[in-house]
Amino acid sequence: MNTFVIQDYTVLDENACNFYMVKFDGIDISEVEKFYYRYFNEDNEFFEDAESIFALIEYLSIHGIKAIKKDRPEAGAFALPPKSMEDECEAFYVGNNLRLYYVQIAPSIVLLLGGGIAHDSDSGRPPIQLQEAQMFVKKVKEGLNVSYTISGNKLVSTDSEEIIIY
Repeated sequence: MNTFVIQDYTVLDENACNFYMVKFDGIDISEVEKFYYRYFNEDNEFFEDAESIFALIEYLSIHGIKAIKKDRPEAGAFALPPKSMEDECEAFYVGNNLRLYYVQIAPSIVLLLGGGIAHDSDSGRPPIQLQEAQMFVKKVKEGLNVSYTISGNKLVSTDSEEIIIY
């Protein structure tokens, strides 16, 4: 896997949960931006699904990731929208055809990865982005205390301005 950089997505002191995103080194846009540009377009058939995912991220940044009920806490990468959330959040995930993958680094820190259509219509298999997300998880965990540390609800680079994971 290539080197990648962790960038701020929505990082504020007052957030209950801060979100970061990954960008491959040498590529101009992040994996989240690729997802956004592809699906968050009113002409796209999945526009409302993408809109719901970005609204969910905003909700979680204010209310915290604890709103998500995780069936498999041992899993590395998870998907937004999840299959189960607090009851008042149901509108975020009912019938959503897209998934944006993430890894929870700490109780109040989430790293957004790549995403795409939930399942291949022919095979029923998860998209390649899920496999890529699982590889990111391994590299991100290996990078803790090497490339970055956790300070409160933020990630901090250990050796430069950017958090670079090799």
